[in-house]
Amino acid sequence: AVVSTQSTGKRVSNLIRMFVKWVKDPQADDTTFQKMIAVIASCEMAVDKLSVVKKMNELEAKNYEKLHQEIEREITAGKVRIEGYQKQLAQAKKIKSNKQQYNSISKIIKQYPSRDETTKAITETEGEIAALQERKKRLEERVEKQKRQFQVLVYSIQGLQRELSEGAMEVD
Repeated sequence: AVVSTQSTGKRVSNLIRMFVKWVKDPQADDTTFQKMIAVIASCEMAVDKLSVVKKMNELEAKNYEKLHQEIEREITAGKVRIEGYQKQLAQAKKIKSNKQQYNSISKIIKQYPSRDETTKAITETEGEIAALQERKKRLEERVEKQKRQFQVLVYSIQGLQRELSEGAMEVD
């Protein structure tokens, strides 16, 4: 476009010289006039061509602007998608961590008996304790009874010894 503009400028300079020469020379022939018309036509064609090129460049600039805006929208949408994916990834990591904790805790829990089994064992143990307490009570009563009997026996023995001692004293 720059080269075309420079050559058009030379053509216009030549046209002005031809016009001045044609105006000064009343005897100028028709060929000079025809050359001027041809130069004017070529300048007009160059101007028309430059006008078309200008319009095309303006259209291309608009297309590039639209393309630029579309790319910007896609970049923005891509950033939004990436943020969404990052949130999903964080959530997935949290779920995985929770799952691992759950598995660890469930392994620990499985080491212990179930609530039903524990309740049954407690009930059985409480029954055994009650039976043992009842047995202890009976044994304590028996021991107490034997203790009383032993005291009666000791008292009787002491009474017999006194009687024997008194009877032996009387016999002497």
